[in-house]
Amino acid sequence: MRGKRICATYQGWLVLKNLYSSADCILFNPVSLQKFEFPSWETTPYHICLLTSPPEQPNCTILLIGNKRIIGKYYTIEGFKVSFTFWHPKNDNWIRKEINFREKKINAATCFNGKIYMLDSLQNLLLLELEPEFGIRDVGVRMLREGADKEVIGFKSTLIESDGELFAVLGLCHPDFDQIFDFEIYRLNLDEKVWEIVENTGDRVFFVGSDSCAWCWGSEAGIKGNTIYFAYENDRCLYEFDVEEKSITVTSPFPNVKNNWDYTARWALLALV
Repeated sequence: MRGKRICATYQGWLVLKNLYSSADCILFNPVSLQKFEFPSWETTPYHICLLTSPPEQPNCTILLIGNKRIIGKYYTIEGFKVSFTFWHPKNDNWIRKEINFREKKINAATCFNGKIYMLDSLQNLLLLELEPEFGIRDVGVRMLREGADKEVIGFKSTLIESDGELFAVLGLCHPDFDQIFDFEIYRLNLDEKVWEIVENTGDRVFFVGSDSCAWCWGSEAGIKGNTIYFAYENDRCLYEFDVEEKSITVTSPFPNVKNNWDYTARWALLALV
């Protein structure tokens, strides 16, 4: 794995891209040592990389989502051109689609119940269909944050599938600097088409990053449940958010990593048993 970037993970599988060459892109399982090669995406910029299932399953797809600002007169942002680039083992090459959004971009995406769900910057839940015909459908579920703090100017949104349920984890950011000071957690109720606020995650532990996420049961992993772990780009520290106490603890588990590292930490949970 030396010289590789982890772009996405799913059930122990890693999407790896060579840092120095576009020719070396593989799906790799570090436990079984299985690997599958796939075509390079050298000229495809992206903000989100998603692996929908293990490569041995027929619906396995690698999806890249990129948000590009549409700049208008006087350098104003008039919208976003969102690209969806995806590859399936049955295809020789990547397929690329683009859609212009007037006021929003895609902030998060995950695979849930065999379908791809996305959360846009207006907190609308969208369903992405790649085959047999490409399309995006509004599910009709919007996250209405009653009594939201007006001083909060940004969210770091994450969608996480956990034990048959879909959660949205929102990191709330201070207006003066781009750092998280609190989290809000929501559970999707598809029958009622609402997001339900979650005050306690029980034994669940969530791991969130700028473009990756994971979860586990705390009792099985030997760590405290009802906790969110997160990290920032170009930061050696690990941050632990206690959901009940709403407190953040900072640790430095990687003391040997250089101070000037310029890579993004990505979460990958491996099935060792």
